Amino acid sequence: MNYFVSENIFAFNSGTEHSQAKRVRLFNEKQPNSAVYVTRNYNRFLDRDRQGLDLTASDVLNMYDFFQGTTNVERKEQSLRLLDQIPLDEYHIIGHGANYSTLNHAGREIARINVMPATIGLVNEILYYDRAGNTLSRENYDWRGFKSSIDFFNPDGTLAVQQFLNQAGAPVIEIVHMNVKGKRYPTMWKLLNFRGVNLRFQSENELFLYFLNILANDNQGSTFVSDRRSVDLIVAEIIGAKAKFAYLHDIHTPDVSKPQKGALYDSYKVALIEKVQNFDGILVPTQGQRTDLTVRFPKATVRVAPDTYVNDATLAAAPVGLEQRVKNRLAFVGRLSPEKRPEDAIKVLAEVVKQVPDATLEFIGYAANTEILPNLKKQAEDAGLQDKVIFNEYGNYARVGEVLDNAQVLLQVSLGEGFGMNLVEGFAHGVPAISYDINYGARDLVTEGVDGYVVPSASANKAAERIVELLQNDEQWNAFSTAAYARTQSFSGDAMYANWQTALK
Repeated sequence: MNYFVSENIFAFNSGTEHSQAKRVRLFNEKQPNSAVYVTRNYNRFLDRDRQGLDLTASDVLNMYDFFQGTTNVERKEQSLRLLDQIPLDEYHIIGHGANYSTLNHAGREIARINVMPATIGLVNEILYYDRAGNTLSRENYDWRGFKSSIDFFNPDGTLAVQQFLNQAGAPVIEIVHMNVKGKRYPTMWKLLNFRGVNLRFQSENELFLYFLNILANDNQGSTFVSDRRSVDLIVAEIIGAKAKFAYLHDIHTPDVSKPQKGALYDSYKVALIEKVQNFDGILVPTQGQRTDLTVRFPKATVRVAPDTYVNDATLAAAPVGLEQRVKNRLAFVGRLSPEKRPEDAIKVLAEVVKQVPDATLEFIGYAANTEILPNLKKQAEDAGLQDKVIFNEYGNYARVGEVLDNAQVLLQVSLGEGFGMNLVEGFAHGVPAISYDINYGARDLVTEGVDGYVVPSASANKAAERIVELLQNDEQWNAFSTAAYARTQSFSGDAMYANWQTALK
C-alpha cells in the first residue's frame, strides 16, 4: 500500500492537494486499492470536499474517521425537523429563516439549530443553552448526516472538552482543554477503549503518529509519502514502514535566484536537515531542483517524480481551434497569492492592450487572503482595465478546462514554482505559454519558440511583446498550439506512473 500523507482536504485546495489527489487516482487506476490519501485533521465536510478532487470514499482515510469507525458511512441527509433526539410532542422547532431554527421547551429557548451551509434545512450544529443564555454544549453533525462530535464549554464560554463519537454515539476520542498562562489550549488527547485499552497523548501529532504506526503494522510492506511539510516530522518517525519519502511540491527557498545558497524555508528543515536520515528519499518534480538539492544537501537522496499528469480522456479530446476561442483572451490559472504575482499579469495586460486593444485577461483561482482580490480589482480599475479583467471564483477542474479552452495564451508570472502544473494544464488544452524565467519548471516545460516563450522574470514588457506576437500571427499561434498539444503526450498517466514506480523503489 502507498499512503500519501497530508493535513486535510479543503473546500478550496491548492496545487498540492490536487497533485496528491491525482496521484492517488492514478495509482488506483493502474493497480486497484494500492494508494490512499491520508489526512490528519478533523473535518466534518471531508466527504463533500473529497468529491471536489474526484476522489472516492475508499481513496481517502482520515485519522478521526478511522478511530470513530465512520470511514465507510454513506451519506443520509438529516433534516433538522426529523431529528430522533427531539420529540416534537414536547419540544417545538421555530424557524428563523433559511440559516437557523430555535428549539423551545416549556416556553424557553433551550437550543439553536444551525443549518448546514449550501443545504436546505439539514443539521449542521446544535447549540444548547443554560437558563442564563450561556452555551453549554455544541453537537456537530457530519456532512453525511450523523452526529460526529460534541463540544462542552466552561461558564465563561471557553472550550473545555471535545468528544468524538462512534456510530453508536459513544465517545472514542476526547480532547481536554486547560488554562495555560491565561489562555485555553488543548492539552491532552485521549483514545478511549481502542482495541481494549485507553491511551493518552500530549498532542494531535502524537496521536497521528500512533495512527500511522497502526497503518504500517496492519499493512506490512507499505510506503509512506509526506506531501505537506507540516507532517514531515510525523512521517519521519513511523516505525515499520517499508519506505518513507518527503515530496517537495514547491521551491525550498524564498531566495529563488539562489536555490543552492538561499535561506531555507523553516518548514523544509525537517526533511532536508533534521530528519533527513529518516527518509529513504526526497522527491521533487524537476531535475533542476534535484541538482540544486543534491549539491546543497549531500546526505539527502533526491529523486525526481512528476507533480501531475494528463488523463487519457483529455489526451484523446479533439483540439480546440483558434476560431473556437475568445479572441485575444489571456488566462491566469492558479492561486491568487503574493508568490504567484497576479498583479504582474495585469501589468502585462496593460502593455498588451496598447497594441491589441480588445485583449482581455481571465483569472481563475481562489484568493489566498482577503486583501488580494480587492487590490487586484483596484489595480485593474486604476489602469482603466476593469472591463478587460475577469475574476472567476475558484471552481473544479472542469471549470479550469473551460477557461483554458477559451484562452489563446497562458500567462505564468510567479516568483518561483516547484513545477508549474498550470503550464501542463494549458498545454493539454492547446494553449501556448508565456512564462517568467523562474526556478523551477519554466524551462523544463516550455520549449522556447515552439510552444511558448520564457522571458526574464518580472519583465512585463518582454512578456507583452511575445504575447502580441502570438495574438497578431494566426499561423504562428496555430503552430504553437499544435506543439502544445503534442508536448502533452509526454505527461500521460502511463509515463507518470512509471516514473513514480522508479522513484519509490
